[in-house]
Amino acid sequence: MTARPSNPPATDLPSAVGPPVSVVILTLNEAVNLPATLRSCAWCDDIAVLDSGSADDTVKIAEDHGVATYINPFESFAKQRNWAIDQIPLKHDWVFHLDADEHFTPELVAEVRRCIAEAPEDVGGFHVPHRLMLHGHWLKRAGGYPVYQMRLFHKQRMRFIDHGHGQREDPSIKTQVITQPYLHFAFNKGLDDWLVKHNRYARQEALQLASSHGEKPRMSHLFARNPLLRRRALKALAYRLPGRASIRFWAIYLLQRGFLDGRAGYTYARMMQTYEHMIDLHRAALQHESPTDQPGS
Repeated sequence: MTARPSNPPATDLPSAVGPPVSVVILTLNEAVNLPATLRSCAWCDDIAVLDSGSADDTVKIAEDHGVATYINPFESFAKQRNWAIDQIPLKHDWVFHLDADEHFTPELVAEVRRCIAEAPEDVGGFHVPHRLMLHGHWLKRAGGYPVYQMRLFHKQRMRFIDHGHGQREDPSIKTQVITQPYLHFAFNKGLDDWLVKHNRYARQEALQLASSHGEKPRMSHLFARNPLLRRRALKALAYRLPGRASIRFWAIYLLQRGFLDGRAGYTYARMMQTYEHMIDLHRAALQHESPTDQPGS
């Protein structure tokens, strides 16, 4: 672990007036995105950057903005988030995890204040939706809005577990849902960066499927009122379908009415079709790898 103490607050981060919540920003080579993300955190009086070993100016930018920075080698999203819970001396019990290409909105901050004030003592966290942005356009339909992630949680009640390329909260933890979204600018670093990152994600998804033989869909969850359960059930079902890549494109473009998002909707549908192809290619490759070729052997 490497920790750097905070500097005096920078001039573009005015005095915080927001709810008593600490913000942790996960970074790796995010010099392009980090300044705008930090500006969206101006309401917060306790911000920490957890970096995975950036080779650009990410850490310098954080320090110049008066933000405490910590460095921990990345193993997985769940391990990185749990490391932040365990190792970073955060000021507040409630914590919001943000990625460097994500922004708060005033409406979200207001709802965070209300939710933590009213949260029952047995609630460990809140799933929060995001608005996926591409070419300055909100992918309201193509992005399947609302899609939820566990982002706001009580640091003494939350643990994360690995799942595919991402993470999920421990299923024993009681959670609730926030309605206001954060903004996700997932494509700010260009198509090359997106392809490299999603190629890595695709292999992790393939490994998850190989180790568990795929998550069995719970048919009752397909009709659940909880949108998070519905989405996870649909994902588990989709992994069992032939021609998934083409199905993914048409599901986004027609069933989700991604065509109403214009050129951005079409582009996103094609990108997700490519991602599904990547997963299938990695699944096929894993079938021909010996046990000593696979990670962790």
